[in-house]
Amino acid sequence: MIRCVCLVAETEKQILLVQAHHRAKYYFPGGKIDALIREISEELNLDLIPSELEYIDTVIGPAYPQKNEETELNCYRVLCEVDWETLRPASEITDLGWVDKKDTEKIAPTVLKWIEKHKKDM
Repeated sequence: MIRCVCLVAETEKQILLVQAHHRAKYYFPGGKIDALIREISEELNLDLIPSELEYIDTVIGPAYPQKNEETELNCYRVLCEVDWETLRPASEITDLGWVDKKDTEKIAPTVLKWIEKHKKDM
């Protein structure tokens, strides 16, 4: 199983996701479990400290793009004010944007599972 930590930012209808080079689907910004703050800085040019993050939930589902593997997403949200519109993709990320939650063709499978699990929370 691939264990990851990720940043979740959402509105009622949209969710902030990233797309990496040579990947068709969008997914949460983040990375392996030991690296959330560093990955957010590298992928979004957003510098955070641990006290600005709050654990939300964990979801397990199909890994992307790996086949026949699962991923565990440990999801966090930002507690401080962030101007999401000024963030720009960096590092291996080619795109960053607000993706409509109904645009399922663009969204990685485990992110879709997270959206389904949390749609009643919005």
